[in-house]
Amino acid sequence: MSDFTFDFNQADATLYDMNKINGDIKSTLHRMEIAVEKSLEQWTGEAREQYKISKKVWNAKATEMTAHLEAARVALLQISDNYGSNEQLAAKIWNDIRGG
Repeated sequence: MSDFTFDFNQADATLYDMNKINGDIKSTLHRMEIAVEKSLEQWTGEAREQYKISKKVWNAKATEMTAHLEAARVALLQISDNYGSNEQLAAKIWNDIRGG
């Protein structure tokens, strides 16, 4: 039987980091969009139209990326919660068996 441990502190730190990274991605993309759109009026018609088309694709992919990161964060949170619940249950069972 292999030894396996779950580090709740590391899981919490990872969850925090994932949440921060997701927020940073959204914030950076928003700042980039503002910067580009400030100069958009100087672009030619064709370039401006292509930007609008490309922006729709980028927005969809950015939304997809942050959704995947959020799904991974939620999955890790559930794993952490499940380990914690199972650890408490195992301790209770062991305590009950010992007559505690």
